[in-house]
Amino acid sequence: MNPHKPKKQAEERPSERPTLTEWLAVKLDIPADALGGGLRLDLRGRNTLTVHGCTAILDFSPETIRLSLGACALEVCGQRLICTSYLAGAVGIEGLICAIRFLDGEVAP
Repeated sequence: MNPHKPKKQAEERPSERPTLTEWLAVKLDIPADALGGGLRLDLRGRNTLTVHGCTAILDFSPETIRLSLGACALEVCGQRLICTSYLAGAVGIEGLICAIRFLDGEVAP
């Protein structure tokens, strides 16, 4: 071992280090999004969707619901769609869900 050569850990740049959320997720053996602060979609069958991380409801009709997710928008298409809840960034949607699309670059005004 060369005493003049720095150890690999000392060469590591701060940008390569995991965030606190990532570190906790690994240590606790759970998904990082379970610790909050991110987007999460929970789809149960074709009839119930919960979107976590929503900042605003952009558009609503029985066929289309568009949600702002900050840097992009999410569009849910289907039939007889209704918003069942909107609380703390979580939106509940029920109806016959036919498609879910991310719309990059579309955000709330």
